[in-house]
Amino acid sequence: MGSIRHVVSMKTFSRKEIDGILDLGDSLEAAAWGEKESHLLAGKVLATLFYEPSTRTRLSFESAMLRLGGQVISVADAKRTSSVWKGETLADTIRTIANYSDVIVLRHPQNGAAALAAEVSSVPILNGGDGANEHPTQALLDLLTIRRERGRIDGLTVALVGDHKHSRVTNSLAFALANYDVKLILVNPPSLAVSRETVEYVQGKGLSVEETSDLGGPMKRADVVYIFRIQKERFASPEEYEKVKGAYRIDRTMVDAGGRDITIMHPMPHVDELSPDVDTYPGACYFRQSFNGVLLRMALLAWVLDKVELD
Repeated sequence: MGSIRHVVSMKTFSRKEIDGILDLGDSLEAAAWGEKESHLLAGKVLATLFYEPSTRTRLSFESAMLRLGGQVISVADAKRTSSVWKGETLADTIRTIANYSDVIVLRHPQNGAAALAAEVSSVPILNGGDGANEHPTQALLDLLTIRRERGRIDGLTVALVGDHKHSRVTNSLAFALANYDVKLILVNPPSLAVSRETVEYVQGKGLSVEETSDLGGPMKRADVVYIFRIQKERFASPEEYEKVKGAYRIDRTMVDAGGRDITIMHPMPHVDELSPDVDTYPGACYFRQSFNGVLLRMALLAWVLDKVELD
């Protein structure tokens, strides 16, 4: 193996690499369902190191490794169940876990933690979310979902709705979409806008970006409506959260009003921003989206461990 392949930021990916990873993910579907046995990563060990709660990211990575014949070791609550509790630094923790594994998935509350881990790690680091900074593997599985649901990415209008100030998914997905010919609509309360740095970066790459606080128009024009919860845990005070709580809510009446097919996405967990009656809408794909996380993360693990080459 040559240089280590880390997955820290979507800014480092070219369109060719993204398309190759998506194609690889599609090709692994039979193995992801357990219909075809794979030994592609036999003898390899994945370590999942999570300083914040997770259901989908951690378990889909672990499922992905097991489906490819590898093994998993896991720290699900690093702040309380590892030597972090004793004061160990992130750098020392990463150096140690690299001795026990071939690849590490890290989730951490600090912006830039994944980049720091990559600097000191002797094995690939996959960023499972670092604070409000980035979540590149989520962005990649979102692209895979859009392509599987709509048949393409180019030519679509994608609306991202909700808390963009605290959303690492918004940042990574915007960076990813900048590789395609799409129109991006950012819908949010004024106080929860995405950073100007992110908007200016993707516009500099040629991405068309519209910003609004009104959900009505985008619901009528967008091919994909991707809604996020307001992230209560990232607000400085309960009072600040209460000001924007429930800012947006999509129900079946809103979805049906446009008289056209819309793809409804959510990174999950969803709380009150999606009415339960949306779950039965054919275009509501957030549970299929969570399965696509296994496909995409199988592809990434195989790629960073140098078991496949991208077309």
